Amino acid sequence: MFQALADKILTGIVSFGMMVLTTTEGNNASFAEMTSTFYGNRIVFQTELVGAFANDFEEIFRCGKEIEIFFHIKIKAGNQTIHTNVFKHIVIFDPLEQNFIINLEETNLEITTNSYEELIETISQVEYEFAEDLNYEQINVTLVSYLEKIYLDTLGKDYDMMMLWKFKKPKVNKRIDLGFDES
Repeated sequence: MFQALADKILTGIVSFGMMVLTTTEGNNASFAEMTSTFYGNRIVFQTELVGAFANDFEEIFRCGKEIEIFFHIKIKAGNQTIHTNVFKHIVIFDPLEQNFIINLEETNLEITTNSYEELIETISQVEYEFAEDLNYEQINVTLVSYLEKIYLDTLGKDYDMMMLWKFKKPKVNKRIDLGFDES
């Protein structure tokens, strides 16, 4: 049993290492238009990554490494930054159970699935709640996503995951009129 598990893990790591050495096609990752919904004194921002997880990502997610997709949100009122936060969507593949464990930090949600399609759908969705003082006439929201380097044992070095997004960070902006006159 342990040998079969070790073989699955080793096969995933080796195939990922081989893929890293041969891949040249990246993804044109972008965000869909951001929407916002008011709930009393809260705003929920929603968007999704589009075209971000094709070309080699299935092998990457199955390699056995913890894969993190980072999001940086910045909210400004005029020239003043009123809120900033970095959060992650984390994917871990369990080779024994043959499923993905997904952690969405911004909603404190953990999901387990054996469907690659559900994995992509889940990690592509972003829903961020902002529940601070909304006494501004207008706010500007910027959301940027990026990937960090991961260490590959088979290569003995770090691999820059941004290569898979052609070294371009997806970014979306939204201006929201709150209707509160600051004067």
